[in-house]
Amino acid sequence: MAGIADGRLTDGRGRDRMIHYAIEKQGGEIWLRQKKYEPRFALKTESVFAQCNGYMGVRASLGLPSLDGKKGMFIAGLYNRAYEEEVTELVNCPDVTGYELVLDGEPVLPDSRCLTEFERKFNIHTGELVITSTYELESGASFCLTDRRFASMENEHLFVQSIGITMQKGCIKNGGICTGIDGQQTNSGVSHFKKVNCRVYDRKYLHVEGYLEEDTLSILEGVSYTGEEEEAVFTLKRRGITGRYFFSIPDGGTWEFTKYVYIQNEKDSLGLDRQKKLLEKCSEAGYADVFLKHKKIMQDIWRQARIEIDGASPEEEAAVSFAQYHLLGMMPWHSTDCSIAAKGLTGEGYKGHVFWDAEIFILPFFQYVFPQAARNLLEFRYKGLDGAREKAEAYGYKGAMYPWEAAVTGREETPLYAALNIHTGKANKVWSGIKEHHVTADIAYAVWQYYSVTGDRAFMERFGYEIIFETASFWVSRGQWDEKRQAYVICDIIGPDEYTEHVDNDAYTNYMARYCCRLASVLAEKLCAESPDLYRELDRRLGMDRNRKSWEEFADRLYVPVPNEELVIPQDDTFLSKKRIPDIEKYKKSQIKQAVLLDYSRDEVVDMQVLKQADVVMLLNLFPYMFSKEVVKKNVLFYEERTIHDSSLSYCAHAQACAAIGETELSWEFFKKCMVIDLDDNPNDTTDGIHAASLGGIWSCVIFGFAGISFSDGRLNVSPRLPKHWKEMRFSVKVYGHEIDVKINRREVLLESREKFVQPLSVLVNDEIYTLTDTLSVKCKDKEEDICA
Repeated sequence: MAGIADGRLTDGRGRDRMIHYAIEKQGGEIWLRQKKYEPRFALKTESVFAQCNGYMGVRASLGLPSLDGKKGMFIAGLYNRAYEEEVTELVNCPDVTGYELVLDGEPVLPDSRCLTEFERKFNIHTGELVITSTYELESGASFCLTDRRFASMENEHLFVQSIGITMQKGCIKNGGICTGIDGQQTNSGVSHFKKVNCRVYDRKYLHVEGYLEEDTLSILEGVSYTGEEEEAVFTLKRRGITGRYFFSIPDGGTWEFTKYVYIQNEKDSLGLDRQKKLLEKCSEAGYADVFLKHKKIMQDIWRQARIEIDGASPEEEAAVSFAQYHLLGMMPWHSTDCSIAAKGLTGEGYKGHVFWDAEIFILPFFQYVFPQAARNLLEFRYKGLDGAREKAEAYGYKGAMYPWEAAVTGREETPLYAALNIHTGKANKVWSGIKEHHVTADIAYAVWQYYSVTGDRAFMERFGYEIIFETASFWVSRGQWDEKRQAYVICDIIGPDEYTEHVDNDAYTNYMARYCCRLASVLAEKLCAESPDLYRELDRRLGMDRNRKSWEEFADRLYVPVPNEELVIPQDDTFLSKKRIPDIEKYKKSQIKQAVLLDYSRDEVVDMQVLKQADVVMLLNLFPYMFSKEVVKKNVLFYEERTIHDSSLSYCAHAQACAAIGETELSWEFFKKCMVIDLDDNPNDTTDGIHAASLGGIWSCVIFGFAGISFSDGRLNVSPRLPKHWKEMRFSVKVYGHEIDVKINRREVLLESREKFVQPLSVLVNDEIYTLTDTLSVKCKDKEEDICA
């Protein structure tokens, strides 16, 4: 069994098995450290250490030219379709981090023999990247090169990079650095910019404009450096521009060079002159002062978001904080025109598309901590409602059928065919965009969860009701009547487990469809009675009177799989009759994702009891009070034996389900694996970006699972089940606009509202009902078997 050894997670044989990167704590902040030059881990580390502020994400690639790695800068909502046969994707923008360094005629390269020491480290709490390396030149001179960067939270359009050279031995008489804006970046070979214009302003500012099909990206760069200024030499390159700056450094001296970059797309309207003035102010203030302003904003954000855990190992603290950093960094804070991609803003994976993960795994964090941000994400889905209606109509359905993969338009972005099979020369059809319909119910579920926690009536009246009613109409048209069962059924579907295609009555999908239609029916009746004017307006546009009865009837008569004699909820009509896959442990342990498809065809996998992820377990998390603890435990164990966990969402779903029923030790086994999805020692993982939804799952495991927080029917529920070595948790959640500080330990559950409730909030702690006005303390028995232990 795995366990804790010297405060670190081990694999049961005393070997550290958790985080590939070293952990360093300084003044309450956590750094991840790569302590040596590791080309094998270049792509992974670039994703993990990326600087993100919600508007932009910049991969942590080396500034100097290297043999490995992949430059990448991604702007939230900046999508393009390069060619007719290509898919719309998040554009890999021009690089602003690269530079070439030549000292006394000798080029400095990390892959050369002159590199003697290397460290790349990343501050989880500030988002600052620091790359430090030491080189020894053929002349005998040696120096330390320090590259520091951050994406500003004080101004989301600002990226800052400082390059410092400190001589340790000898001097540099003739040094030169060449840097600028490189527009030759591609999305895996595909170039998106139709045209790139480059120029220099005032012999000081470099400017690049890149033209996409429906947008324009503008990048303005200004620099400052120490020492006597020698006139720079500017060079126009194809799709880029550089400046070459010259310097000398005495023995023991330091030379510093800083780039201030302002990045905006066409929709942002700050004029060029104002951009120049902003960069001039930054240059006058210097890197340290500009970074301090950014850091203060980050500190304010962390005051709301941070989870403090006494007894957790440094690796556990780092993993939880890492998840929150990237959640914060992927959120388009000031926009409702885009949502959160499957890889955040850290890579090209999944073309930068938005999936159901955003609502089910990521939204809860913002819903409970930054509710306005959660509203933004849901407003994005409202803006996509027309596209969802178009898709429903195209497939012969009514209402709104949301796309499996979305970009900015709300239309389906899933390709119809995958890449060609290298043996047959044929392309396999991609069925998820055609048959994986549960996303439509997931969005309706998220809308009501948001309203339940925030009480945001204005959102429901402007956006929420319409989403729920239109998705309910889709489900009624999607179902069909089964004479034998005397019930509605949903056939030829794909659930969250994508290894099981074209099934009938997927448990997750049917339960979610029933929930969606029942919710619509109840809300329609309530609106008719309490808000007749709004009801009449919606009836005029959506046909409320015509549809209400069909929503209610469909919800009441839809077939849903129930636990059998062994307490197992059938995943679909045929799953339990299929044969089990032999030697499933081989694929569970493989570092190669979807290794099972190397030994079996997809058709063979579909006909076996083998799962990518268990959608029944996900269902249990969304409806934690629907089934008994015995049913939950039975299904978690049953489906785990048949699950390969090829999806990054799988471990967190199992961990949360186990924690909710008090199976803390079993939950911890899953949670250990969940924490290191992006941080483990597999260099092949995370190369094309972090796993955004899995990071949201980590937060849900901690807050919903171990802290036992939930909110339903106007009541805050707290049922803590802390892991044995966790002594106390402290965090904050927002309910009905009130921020509540929560402290949970073996002796007490303490709730303190930062603003007094006018109407006391009902609170259920360990099955006892209390009320919270400003402070509530509930004592727990100090027994290990107690629910607080």
